[in-house]
Amino acid sequence: MTGEGRIETRRGPLPPVAEGELLVRVLATGICGSDLATYRGTHPYKSAPCVLGHELCGTVVTGAGGFAPGDLVCSAAYAHCDACERCAEGRTHLCTGKRNLCHLGWDGSFAEYVTLRTTMVHRLPAATDPVLGALVEPLSIAAHAVALAGPPGRRALRIIGAGNIGLGCLIAARRLGFGRIVCSDLGPEKGERALALGADAYLDVLAGETGPEPADPGADAVLVASGHPGAVDEAVRVVRPGGTVVVVSFFDRPPTVAVNALVGKEVRVIGSSLSTAGDFRRVIGWLTEGSVDPMPMVTHRFGLSEASVAMALMAAGEPATGKIIIIPRGDA
Repeated sequence: MTGEGRIETRRGPLPPVAEGELLVRVLATGICGSDLATYRGTHPYKSAPCVLGHELCGTVVTGAGGFAPGDLVCSAAYAHCDACERCAEGRTHLCTGKRNLCHLGWDGSFAEYVTLRTTMVHRLPAATDPVLGALVEPLSIAAHAVALAGPPGRRALRIIGAGNIGLGCLIAARRLGFGRIVCSDLGPEKGERALALGADAYLDVLAGETGPEPADPGADAVLVASGHPGAVDEAVRVVRPGGTVVVVSFFDRPPTVAVNALVGKEVRVIGSSLSTAGDFRRVIGWLTEGSVDPMPMVTHRFGLSEASVAMALMAAGEPATGKIIIIPRGDA
């Protein structure tokens, strides 16, 4: 990315590999909402020039730390320092010294090759479809958020936003055994994907379907996976008194929140940030056993030379556009 809204294809040397790093050949990489925010110039710390991309699957070229050439791997979007207090607690996602892909000169995965630290990499079964492998990172973020919503059981869950993270939350919530799960977003196309992935119902906000009905006690927990300004207020409105709201989305600008309603219902609001190695292991286990199928999320595939077209499509925000995957080599 050479500037706001500008993507160029360039050829350069292989990235240098430092001690404790792997050189990985990228087989598939997804476009994330944070990539879009960087592309639009609204990301809080990432900016041009940079190589975007952090949702990836690839094969190890240069091994280290127990990884050998030919290993199929996926990766977190950050490398933790392994030295701070949060890392000592096992809360590596809150590491105060972590480094992030696509930041401060660390090129991301919209490339044929990427360097990764061994502490952020996870091995995948050799037969894993690389597109599935690229979905592990966003699914791990969704699984982390759903776990914060409390014990599943028969509890009712509402997911505001049926984009990629919202659908990931739906997949995780269904797998973990939540009761009735309702998604909401704009347009019927997103509803089709949500229902295909296991939602019990979908509310099309464009059609005026907002719920709940007056007699409905509300959801036990609400996941906010949309960055629209009124999303948190909507979550407080539809959660039951004493319920939980988990915010996993980022906002381009600070949203206004009706705090009196939050206080009056004694709602617990939790922020969800990134994911941990445990979240990765859980998602990889689901994919390995075949208990989840996130492929209905994927609607478009592009070659690396078409990255500018892919980003423009993502930026257009059409309801029919789901997860976009870039295949760096070969036909998309």
